[in-house]
Amino acid sequence: MLHTISDRSLISRFGISPWSSSSNRKSDAVYHYLEEQIIVGALKPGEAIAEQQVADACDCAQGTVREAMLKLQQSGLVVRHDYKGTRVAGISRAEAVEIVKIRMQLEEQAGRMIASNISGETRDRLFEILDAMCQAADANEVFLCSAYDRLFHATLFSQANLRGLEPILERCALHMHRVTLSHRDIPLCGTDIHEKHITIIETHCNGTPEEAANAARGHVSFLFDRWMSEHTFLSLSV
Repeated sequence: MLHTISDRSLISRFGISPWSSSSNRKSDAVYHYLEEQIIVGALKPGEAIAEQQVADACDCAQGTVREAMLKLQQSGLVVRHDYKGTRVAGISRAEAVEIVKIRMQLEEQAGRMIASNISGETRDRLFEILDAMCQAADANEVFLCSAYDRLFHATLFSQANLRGLEPILERCALHMHRVTLSHRDIPLCGTDIHEKHITIIETHCNGTPEEAANAARGHVSFLFDRWMSEHTFLSLSV
């Protein structure tokens, strides 16, 4: 399904859009379409992506698809070769481990910096995003749940005013979701998601710096320990 940045159907269903950008370009919708296929595992590592087929599926020009492909390449989701075309990028377990370490370090430090210094407006925004995330989970909208989760953590991290590091966190979260969600064989549960994220909100809004850092570390390490098995990477590497 094509989702635009200001998709009214998403806003009517979940209250907010998971994308904060004000852009409403068709190439953004194509990017999210392909991003979803990769994150949920419909497009496998090494699989070729034909621009014309995507253009036909999305009812757009090849130039629009090419623009989306460039963004996918910048996100590390595809690899482009002049002679091989565009293929879905692989990811090794060693690479994923380093991604987890980087994300953990970023979110721990942000937790220390912003603990008990979050405004009421931001707190309300986090609850709004969490509510949408849980609704998406219960509707089994895996990709949208992923997008809301990344918005949740990006919103929290933005309070640390570490703007130069925000794209790094975004990329780490994107690739962690690719690993954890592409092989998930049980439905998402809104109640479980709510419980895990409520702890993050409470510790970051009311806790000490170390309590916030510990909550951030525990959240990321739980995802890694539970979902990143050796078996997962047999089909994620190219």
